[in-house]
Amino acid sequence: MCGAYGFSVKDAREVYDRFGVMNKLLDFKPHWRIGIGSMNPVIYMTADGVQIKNMYWTFLPRWAPEKRLKYSTFNARDDRLMESQLYRSAVPNQRCIIPATYFFEPDKIHYPKPPHPWYAFKLKEQNIMALAGLYNAWTDPKTNEELYTYTIITTQPNAVVGQYHDREPALLDREHEKQWLNPDLTEPQQVLPLLKPYPPEAMESWHVPDAAKNPRNDTPEVIKPVAS
Repeated sequence: MCGAYGFSVKDAREVYDRFGVMNKLLDFKPHWRIGIGSMNPVIYMTADGVQIKNMYWTFLPRWAPEKRLKYSTFNARDDRLMESQLYRSAVPNQRCIIPATYFFEPDKIHYPKPPHPWYAFKLKEQNIMALAGLYNAWTDPKTNEELYTYTIITTQPNAVVGQYHDREPALLDREHEKQWLNPDLTEPQQVLPLLKPYPPEAMESWHVPDAAKNPRNDTPEVIKPVAS
């Protein structure tokens, strides 16, 4: 599960250059605590090249009657994508990248019952990580307004995340990011192998304060290390 992450990059040009984005966001700003059901930058491919767009973090299929679903779609398991009526049709040509600087996971290994202490995870040598995702344009049947929505794909955890949680967001290797967005690759066997645990030696983690559990606490304090 990945139900919270941060995207605290302050200079939009760093993101545009990193992913070769062709357009710009008018309201780009850093966020230290991103929660489910919020609007966030997502990178995807169009006929005009790589684009960035604010999308709603909860995947809404075209047939969804309303914005609130009875089940969770903020994450999608990599091992069930092609079995799911919800995500299967999105795999061929609705793949996206969610840029992040770190993500949070609760420690459910040592604390099976809540409250769970939370940990943050980031890459040692890279400021920005690329989370693999799927997106969909949903039209509200009541208002006819179009809303772009997304989900973050999860996979088996590496040794760093696995100390605390049984899933991790699928981080793309930098050399595989273009492949994930490539519209010419429409067969599952061409892209699903890219979804795998990230090398643990390239990742670090630390205990964060309980304030990180609340999405309203969108401040740098939520990622300050807590002494064990």
